[in-house]
Amino acid sequence: MKLKELESCLQQVDTFETPKILLEQYPTSPHIAGIDMKFLRAALTMAKTAVYSLHKTSTREHIQKKANDWVLKIGSNSRLRYDLPASYKFHKKKSVSSYSV
Repeated sequence: MKLKELESCLQQVDTFETPKILLEQYPTSPHIAGIDMKFLRAALTMAKTAVYSLHKTSTREHIQKKANDWVLKIGSNSRLRYDLPASYKFHKKKSVSSYSV
């Protein structure tokens, strides 16, 4: 498709309504201290209804404390087990099983 054709098609696209649910995925290293909470806080400021966020089980108490500090209610605090395959050369294991909150 040529650029002019693409521009013509894009002009016909209607704008989206404000989403009712925000899904976040932060593509950053877990080694950057506190970055997940900054993304969570940003999602909370934009959301009109709910924010769903997955975190390591080991951070459960910290997230509950932050929710209390921010005067928020955690509606569901569930465990989800899933397989996370290695995606970078520096990953030492082929895959790991993770639990999330």
